[in-house]
Amino acid sequence: MCYRSNAHDDFVGQNKQPLGRALLWNDGRAAKDAEEGANLLKSKLGERYLIDTICNDFLANWTGAHLFYVRNRAEEFAKGVRNFETERWAQAWEHAVTFVTPRDFIVLQLTGEVAMDMCGGSETSLMDIPNKRWALDAFKVLGIDKLQPPTLYEPGSVIGKVTRQAAEATGLKEGTLVVAGAGDCLAGALAGGVLKVGQVLFTLGTSGVVVAPIGEKPLVDEQLRTQVHYSTVPNVLINMACVNGAGIGLRMFRDVLGDVYKAAAQKFGVDPYDLLTERAKQVPPGSHGILFSPYITGDRIVKAPQGRGAWYGLTAFLMEPESGGDACLIRAVLEGVCFAVRDGWEIIRQLLSGVSFEPIRMVGGGARSPFWCQLTADIFGHPVATTTAEDASYGMALLAGVGAGAFSIWEAAERIKIVRVFEPNKTISAFYDLFYSEVYHRHYDRSQRELDAAIERALNSREYAEAVEAWRKG
Repeated sequence: MCYRSNAHDDFVGQNKQPLGRALLWNDGRAAKDAEEGANLLKSKLGERYLIDTICNDFLANWTGAHLFYVRNRAEEFAKGVRNFETERWAQAWEHAVTFVTPRDFIVLQLTGEVAMDMCGGSETSLMDIPNKRWALDAFKVLGIDKLQPPTLYEPGSVIGKVTRQAAEATGLKEGTLVVAGAGDCLAGALAGGVLKVGQVLFTLGTSGVVVAPIGEKPLVDEQLRTQVHYSTVPNVLINMACVNGAGIGLRMFRDVLGDVYKAAAQKFGVDPYDLLTERAKQVPPGSHGILFSPYITGDRIVKAPQGRGAWYGLTAFLMEPESGGDACLIRAVLEGVCFAVRDGWEIIRQLLSGVSFEPIRMVGGGARSPFWCQLTADIFGHPVATTTAEDASYGMALLAGVGAGAFSIWEAAERIKIVRVFEPNKTISAFYDLFYSEVYHRHYDRSQRELDAAIERALNSREYAEAVEAWRKG
């Protein structure tokens, strides 16, 4: 058996039991501590330490910052600061001897082994990526070296076997192999058959992520806007760009403003998301000038761990029947997510300059929507393909097969077949390229006056007129 999960972090005590609740991957409370930790690492270990050794930023929502956050709260408690956070974490820190993520904790309960897969290790901001080992000098500088990091395993390798105690508790057969897995994005890359340079994955679920294999040597964005991880293939690295808020933006609309859609979906026995995307089709590209900023859970690419989202460009025209009203808001959410992920795609393309890319393979919930697949192709200006694997769970099943010796990782990838390719509509894509470059790109750092002027230029452009005509033709 093999496990995957998003990154959450929890402390483990001497008796290998958890010490409190885990910190979630999209928990931004460690933002200030992450900034402090990054500055500390650079001042003590060199200005380029994060770029050349960690190959990643010291991100607020990753393990390193979470551990540093807890250590800092414990230190405050020792100095007499008393509040919920300091009291909660001081106790956990006192008894902690190591740390795990949920999938590692499941492995611990099944096998008794404190282990972490190589993908997970490279997602902590605590790993020496070029040398493929824990960065113990970083542990010392951050003051978290009391923690013994888990043993690292290659994805698809056997960590241990189900113990008698675990068998009695779960009903699993004693001696069943427990295989190292991967995080959801990298399991999704395997599920999509994305293992070689030139192949790209776009996984669209709660977050939106572009994953591209880069070979055996790190290719690091000098601004650390993207991340470098080990993949499910031994010694092969990937570069990953993640937008924290993707599908969650559409969920926000459904749960906060979409009561009528939920009621209609229940009445007709359909998925409310299908109704939302159908409604989005009723307005033209550009959503009548409405821009959605999808940073509702902060973001990595624009360096805003505590960032917020917004609809921008709202006018009284939305109250007119011909505007489409709520359809503009919905389509803007879908467009905003794709524009945000395109930011990451552009960074990765620059890092892999000269590489010829295959169609982007799309998995996750968004891949089940032909409209969202076509929208991605139009906004990226690049073909998008869906595959026989719908989500990351299939990648984990393949890794389990690799661990059991049923086939190799490359034979596993060959089992993935392309189902459909969505080609960009050249006319609509031309407008989206203009809207992206003139309006969306760098919008987070621009003033309202500049945005207003950019939107007006986009809506009065030849590209917009042609895109509307192409949209009308269907």
